[in-house]
Amino acid sequence: MEQATQAPTPTAPGDRALYELAQDVSRRLVAQTTVMPNSVRVGRELSDRYDVHIYFGAGLEAGRGVLHVAATTDTDVTRDDQLDGEGHVSSVWLEARTIVRGVAVYAYGLTHPSEADELLQQTPTEDTAESDTEVTQPLPTVGTGPGDIVIPAVTPVTPLSAKAQEQEAGE
Repeated sequence: MEQATQAPTPTAPGDRALYELAQDVSRRLVAQTTVMPNSVRVGRELSDRYDVHIYFGAGLEAGRGVLHVAATTDTDVTRDDQLDGEGHVSSVWLEARTIVRGVAVYAYGLTHPSEADELLQQTPTEDTAESDTEVTQPLPTVGTGPGDIVIPAVTPVTPLSAKAQEQEAGE
């Protein structure tokens, strides 16, 4: 049975240096946080640069880990609400994205909506704003009267090739 094998491609010195830089960034960030992540991955996917993914798992401590990395790197935390089949927020991804010493860093964890509210010090959104008996119509955001319609000016355009033909015909 034949196996298709290729000789391993030698790693360029620049590749190794970039990888070691990303490893160093990941080690320093993990050493500075009080919450141990579930996993840390250094890799590259669609670019020639390595990036760092720090996954803190799920729960309140996971959210605290993301907040700690964000505070350490002086970046904001983003919130991504995940909706269940009925349209209610069932879980929340917290993520901090930043660049440290030229290395893209992504720290993320999954939390319960009330934990995310507590960590981000937000008041919970109320699902009671919608009522089964009351229907509100959307308000138009643009004018609907005849004077509100703007028609763009129409400027005739003559292709350059037609101008050249006209000039040749005139000569």
